[in-house]
Amino acid sequence: MSSLVQVQNISKSFDNNAVIKNISFDIPEGEVICILGQSGSGKSTLLRMIGGLEDADEGTIMVDNEEITGPAKNLVPGYDFINFVSQHFKLERFRTVKDNISSVISYYPDEDREARIQELLELCKLTEKAKSFPHELSGGQQQRVAIAMALADEPFLLLMDEPFSNLDVNMKTEIRGEIVDILKKAEVTVILVSHDPVDAMAIADRVMILENGEISQIDSPKELYENPKSSYAAQFLGPINYIQTNGSVEGVRPEHFVLSDSGTHEGKISQCLFMGMHYHLSVNSGIAESKLLIYSKEALPVGQSIRFDIEKGS
Repeated sequence: MSSLVQVQNISKSFDNNAVIKNISFDIPEGEVICILGQSGSGKSTLLRMIGGLEDADEGTIMVDNEEITGPAKNLVPGYDFINFVSQHFKLERFRTVKDNISSVISYYPDEDREARIQELLELCKLTEKAKSFPHELSGGQQQRVAIAMALADEPFLLLMDEPFSNLDVNMKTEIRGEIVDILKKAEVTVILVSHDPVDAMAIADRVMILENGEISQIDSPKELYENPKSSYAAQFLGPINYIQTNGSVEGVRPEHFVLSDSGTHEGKISQCLFMGMHYHLSVNSGIAESKLLIYSKEALPVGQSIRFDIEKGS
């Protein structure tokens, strides 16, 4: 599979503060990649440079073999084969869903425009909402309209900057699955910026962890979760315990502890919290300097001594 996006040795500073520090990576055509990082890690700046809305200080960015440059070289920043979807849906309030989509491709011949609109309404599950106005739609439906508009003129690359941040938790859970289906069926290459690891795990083929403007790790969600290469990457994707084993420190996810009366290790429960799917046990144990987080299917009393093993291969 050929690379649609090639980023080589990109750096960017603001007021002598390095935001992006000499990073390089490629994105194959059709891949969905998520950029994760804490606030200030450089996520949105990197996305804007790839979209041609910000100038890089050093390095080159190529999309479909065309060099991407920013406002310093382009009178009108941006490229017609790269589209953005942001947390602000930017729908015209007095236009119907159909007319919002139509406005993006108004230059298409009438027959082609109508065919494309119908294709997008079906793809984004909006056929029954074609004549509705934005205020008549749920947040998730508005999100799907925004994506339909971004896909309308068939861009090579779709850039999504925190697209779910305005949705409540229940809405996010519902819309994620729908967005995965839409993006895969559209066969578009996507770069998604988020601070939420659940977005990355649910949507992306690969995840890039940015730490202070540098790539900490770039890998599949499963590989990143199970084999993080740094404590920053490990903690970003979920709770992790650091334990002493055979003179070295090993990271173990809470679900990889197995409670057993004949377990190799022992500890004492200092806290037990019900979290819905399971209980969170805080455990004092000699194999770790700080308290262990262990998941349990049942409530256990504070002060109780327990024994546990660590799953092999964890």
